[in-house]
Amino acid sequence: MALKPDREYNEVTDITNFWTTVAAEKGGCASVVTQGSGAAMGVNLTDEANVVGYVADPSGVTAKGILLQTVTAALSATRDFLNFENGEIRPSDKCTLVKKGFVVTDMIPSGVTPTVGASAYLAASGMISSVQATGAPQVGRFETTKDAAGFARVSIDIT
Repeated sequence: MALKPDREYNEVTDITNFWTTVAAEKGGCASVVTQGSGAAMGVNLTDEANVVGYVADPSGVTAKGILLQTVTAALSATRDFLNFENGEIRPSDKCTLVKKGFVVTDMIPSGVTPTVGASAYLAASGMISSVQATGAPQVGRFETTKDAAGFARVSIDIT
């Protein structure tokens, strides 16, 4: 689990992007993989240019929001059930991203100890860090320190 239910985002979410073709845990910060032009209102990943995912190098990328769903691969070609209780989606499906509000996440790199009020930056693999990598965008600020389980409240402000 990477996202606790304690969150507030007042419908400031983005549902215009497709998740890339890999599985992912919810609670991390998604970034642009490919970007469309104009309205870019495709109906599937193959004709849609608005694709997001967790990027390996945060330098110079555009952060899009905090992933609210778990992305898991299909069980098999003939038997596949989504876990609707978890808000589960499949790779290449539309995803929901929080752009403004706060979330409680454990997607913080090990060894990073954020302080209250510290700026939150995009880190490698969708992590959120108080240490800025070269060229990494700011995505908000830390509202709490990490608890014993590694969770911290992060205020998100991505425009």
